[in-house]
Amino acid sequence: MQAADLPTRRTEAWKYSDLRGALADAPVVLRDGRDVIERLAPQTAHRVIEPGAQGYVVERLDKSTLDARAADFDVGTGATLTRVVIQSGQGIPLSMARVRLGAGARLRQVILAEGAQIARIETHVSVEGEGARVELNGIYMCGAGCHADLTSVIEHKAPGGQTRQLIKGVAARGGRGVFQGKIVVAREAQRTDARQHHQGMLLEEGAEILAKPELMIHADDVQCAHGNTAGGLDERGLFYLRARGIPEREARALLIEAFLLEALPEGLPPEIDSELRGRVSAWLGGAA
Repeated sequence: MQAADLPTRRTEAWKYSDLRGALADAPVVLRDGRDVIERLAPQTAHRVIEPGAQGYVVERLDKSTLDARAADFDVGTGATLTRVVIQSGQGIPLSMARVRLGAGARLRQVILAEGAQIARIETHVSVEGEGARVELNGIYMCGAGCHADLTSVIEHKAPGGQTRQLIKGVAARGGRGVFQGKIVVAREAQRTDARQHHQGMLLEEGAEILAKPELMIHADDVQCAHGNTAGGLDERGLFYLRARGIPEREARALLIEAFLLEALPEGLPPEIDSELRGRVSAWLGGAA
């Protein structure tokens, strides 16, 4: 075991997730790779989405042990990749995806994370063609003893690109949600339009939500913004529903569900949309 090569909270990119501590007693093997998740994964999957084509990927992290995945995607000119990540395993699920976008290409991604001992889902996007579009959506739901870390880096290297990112999450007592998002706009990426938003909801005392949104802009003809909020349940909304005879537990679940489902994008396959909504509802049934 090469424990010394694993990151701890002293490592800036892992400051909220102590991977070395989580894997202290696990018999891990580190192979060659560009980052720790790729080195922990048994292999790196490579996929090319041909120009003009439509690609669709569903990744399920559902094991109760260490489950490390790494993938590379090349999305050609005018092509679209739709990627769905569903994390439900309660071990140490780790996912790393690197996506390169050609001219006019599009990435649509949605993540639903239910948390685990340590769950970390990383997405690295390189916008290399003019007019490419990125849509990153995510939901995390962390109950007691559960940790979910959604980390992303989007690099705009070509002009006229667009990014829209919306991450929403909730944490109950003893749960921890993490969002780390960085958007980098290179000097040559003029006319980039990038918007990043994270909204967290603390359901009880003792819950944790940690967020680190970043913009690094080296171009001057851009429209870029980011926002981050964390707070509790809207008491006025809860009072409104209670005043209409809805029991408190049900009212809380309705408000939290409405909050989270705003992060689900339109246009997903009906069976996936139904599954994601069902998972949110089922989680709230035990936590709200």
